[in-house]
Amino acid sequence: MAFDEAAIRPIIGLLGMISLGLAFTSKSNFSKYSAASGWILVGIYFGLSCPYYIKIMDPTLILMTGAAPFLGIYLATYELNVNNGGKTGGVPEHMKWLRGMIFFAGTPYLLVAQIPYLNRIAIIFVAWQVVLFMKWTGSGDLELGDFIVKTSEQPGNEVLWESWDGNKWWLFEQLPENGMFVELINSDGGYIGINFVLACTALQSIIIFVGAVLAVNTSFKSKIRALIIVIPLIHVLNLFRNAGLIWMHSNYPNWEWFGISIFDFGHSYASKVLSLFAMFLMALVIFEILPKLHSNVLGVIDPILKIMKPKKNS
Repeated sequence: MAFDEAAIRPIIGLLGMISLGLAFTSKSNFSKYSAASGWILVGIYFGLSCPYYIKIMDPTLILMTGAAPFLGIYLATYELNVNNGGKTGGVPEHMKWLRGMIFFAGTPYLLVAQIPYLNRIAIIFVAWQVVLFMKWTGSGDLELGDFIVKTSEQPGNEVLWESWDGNKWWLFEQLPENGMFVELINSDGGYIGINFVLACTALQSIIIFVGAVLAVNTSFKSKIRALIIVIPLIHVLNLFRNAGLIWMHSNYPNWEWFGISIFDFGHSYASKVLSLFAMFLMALVIFEILPKLHSNVLGVIDPILKIMKPKKNS
């Protein structure tokens, strides 16, 4: 198996997140150098994915990933200046929180996405619960099919997990987006046309909230209360979301709206709007439990708000 140069990207990202984690926990002046290098490496990590999004023509992600290296340099410069021997009073609490949030959220997700065994476990764990939920509610009689690895975008380059010759402990080759998935099939063996991928697990949403909560400088008891609310709630809502999409696809296969199938409409539009609304409500609840989280978020976005705020004429 040939080494794909794209495999260096997650290593850069992992080193960057570890550097931010060290800066978050360190109380010495060394933390500013660790944080600066961390922001630069994380910026490079996201920036290296920009060519892929150019290839698939996703303007939003092109803009975000293209700006990431410049944002990383900006944050690194800020870290070096603000924590200069204590002359400016040290790093603001919201910047320390941001270091920890990126470390606690980014590191686990990167490892799950990059270690095929963990990727497979996460996908099958949630897909199995969706299938069980649909059987229990009578909304579908489904089974889990084969676990597939898609080695490239070219048709026919899909192999069974057992037959895949890639390294299953670390991904040393660049797979396409959603390159690993489990097939969903009817109980009679018929394929329903839906695959379950890592993005369907809601791991990203869960880990962002977990990282944000763990990085807050507050009591351990308050963090546990917040996590008890966030993790099960997001997971259950995601089960409803996936089951609903599968049910709509199975029962209304010919429904279209301006050329958009019911599955694409539900997956790309309706469920995302509802998910954002649900996350907004959860954030309000968590802010009540962890007021410091609210102040940290406001501190991070404050520079953006100042730029957007119109200047008054003198």
